[in-house]
Order: sequence, then structure tokens, then C-alpha cells
Amino acid sequence: MRIRTDQPGVYLTFERVGQVKVPEVGEGNERIWLRLHNNTRWPVMLDMGDVESEEYGDAQLFYDVLKGDEVIIRRPCHACTHNRLGPGKSLIFSIPRGYLTKERSIRVKFSYGWEDWNDVSGGREAAHYALFGASSLPKSMQQSTQ
Repeated sequence: MRIRTDQPGVYLTFERVGQVKVPEVGEGNERIWLRLHNNTRWPVMLDMGDVESEEYGDAQLFYDVLKGDEVIIRRPCHACTHNRLGPGKSLIFSIPRGYLTKERSIRVKFSYGWEDWNDVSGGREAAHYALFGASSLPKSMQQSTQ
């Protein structure tokens, strides 16, 4: 099922931290760029939206911010499309840096290509999440987000 057996089927990795020239309203200009990897031999489905500019990444992904097991911020899809991310493919997206502070994580919802997205969205099919926690940031960033 996995392309790389040493990695999960769908996972997130850190790319970089930096600033955007044109920040989104209320979010500041410091961002963290993450890469979502599809490490399976099948496509995965994601809710995606367009980005205001390429400096934000390849697409806008929708996610929840967690503190422990509690959802503290929801970034749901309001005007988006369900898109396939092909086998072995990845894409870059960014989030406000302040979302990944100590004890916080984000989760991105996805489904496998053989699942009916309407059933997943309607709660009739299992939902899957790729997680990325502040503890996965480079050590120098973890100290600055305490």
C-alpha cells in the first residue's frame, strides 16, 4: 500500500518558516509551510481552495488546530473543491505561525480515492487525518514557540 515503507500512508512534513508580503486579514505575515505527502499507491481526496498568491503554497488546505485532543480553531471549507492528490505526489500549503505553539498540532482531513467523499463528509464513512504537531518543528523553532 505504501510507496515508502518507512513513512505513513499520508503525512505532513515541515518545509520552512518565513513571512508573506501580503498577509491574510487578522493572521499576520509569519507563516509555516508544510508539505502533505500521499505515500500510497492510490489517490487521496482533499478539500482545497485557491491561494491568494503563490507565496502561500500550492493550494489552501482546510484544517483544525488542536490543543491536546480539543479542537481550538477550525479552518473549514466554505468555498472549495474536492481534489485528488495522485499517488506519490505532494503539495505545499502554509499556516499562520502562531497556530503551532507548544502542545498544539494541526490535522488535515482526507479520504482515500475509493471512498465516497459525500459519505465521508456526511459521517457515513470513516474520516482520516494527517497530523503535524509543534513537537515536529525544528528544535530552534520549538523553543521560540513555547
